[in-house]
Amino acid sequence: MMKQRFLLTVLAAFLCGMAWCEEAPKYSLQKCIEYGLEHSPSLDNSEITVHVRKLETVIQEAAFAFKLTASDSQSAQAGENNLNVTLAKELQNGFSVRTWVTSNRENGKGVTSNTLAAQLSKTILGGGSALETRYPLESAILDELAALNTYHRARRKLAQDIKIAYYGIISAQQSLLVKQRALENAKRTLAMTREREKPLDIITAEIRIPDNELSVNTAQRTIKNGLDNLKRLMGMPLDEPFDITGDFDFQLQNFDLEQDLVWARDNLETFLNNRLSRRKLEWQVRIREDRRFPTVSLNATHYQHGDGDGFNTHGKDEQVFSVNLSWALGRKAELAQLAIARENLAVNQNDYFSLNQDLVTELTNYHRRIQEAAAAVEYREQLCKLQQRKQELYSDRWENGEIDILELVRAQTDLEDALVALVNQKISYLELVANYLYTVGR
Repeated sequence: MMKQRFLLTVLAAFLCGMAWCEEAPKYSLQKCIEYGLEHSPSLDNSEITVHVRKLETVIQEAAFAFKLTASDSQSAQAGENNLNVTLAKELQNGFSVRTWVTSNRENGKGVTSNTLAAQLSKTILGGGSALETRYPLESAILDELAALNTYHRARRKLAQDIKIAYYGIISAQQSLLVKQRALENAKRTLAMTREREKPLDIITAEIRIPDNELSVNTAQRTIKNGLDNLKRLMGMPLDEPFDITGDFDFQLQNFDLEQDLVWARDNLETFLNNRLSRRKLEWQVRIREDRRFPTVSLNATHYQHGDGDGFNTHGKDEQVFSVNLSWALGRKAELAQLAIARENLAVNQNDYFSLNQDLVTELTNYHRRIQEAAAAVEYREQLCKLQQRKQELYSDRWENGEIDILELVRAQTDLEDALVALVNQKISYLELVANYLYTVGR
């Protein structure tokens, strides 16, 4: 019976262990980024904005669709019925076309008169150019592109945040390994001092154990908090089991600052949106310049009348050409709007200059810091090797009774601090590289 209970206990523990392994899958950095891009709620607003911009483009495209209107009126006293059907369309080259049919009917007499007409109109001065006609649609398209650029930047920012959070967990995991090793060394040293029965050495060794245990607990808490923060960024439920693979493939990299600056100016979303905004502002200046002049429009209309015998087009035809002119004296509003458009264009140019200044400053700073961090990593690696050698020498001398335990403890602490500093330096280097690439726009 006892044997069966023991087997059941072992089996239950095994199954629980298997279930825990299945419930806590390990995610690589790339898998975390892919999950975040698919599930993170922080991208929803940018996606919604893009969708709204697409709908606004559809609305502006509808302005060039055919428009059909119809009316039918009845006069009770005169016994007449008037029908009017109009089909109109605005063309993207600044022309407008309209065709209509009118029909008059009298009770008991049928159709007494009807007319089929077509008209072509174009404003040739003072506005109404092809550019002005198309501007609302072109502006909507540019706004859609700008929203899409902003969405892509939000995706890159999310990937950047996930990457930094992932590196932070790796740093805590690597530090935990060092601190666990330090705790094991402290316990081993305590066991050896007890064999020698030296009270001062025993107390010194015992003091190190609580400190190392606290450091281990702190590192474990940092890892758990880091995993929660990473899940929050990814859009993963916080109660869902989750862990990372902790891959730590560290390599030093070289970057060409000048080429990266050129790439950033051509591809960075902020620069792209600045250029899109400039195109809109340049169009507005041209439109406002045209509106300084009197508004002159031309209309060409062809009428085809019926002969009064039912609905037909056998009557005479007629062509009418007209010129319409209107002018608000002084054009003060138009001149003020032109001045505002030019000022907005100047602001856009200043914004580009500021963007470029910020880019060069930030990217150059990251480039210098990466070079400095790379040198620091090499220095830390050399220092760890020296501290490792020093700790081995002190350990041999302590075992031979040549030094007291305080010197050995100091050597062990120096090595542990050097190892932790090396891990932190490598993580700092990876974070700088990630920030550099994000700033470039890659």
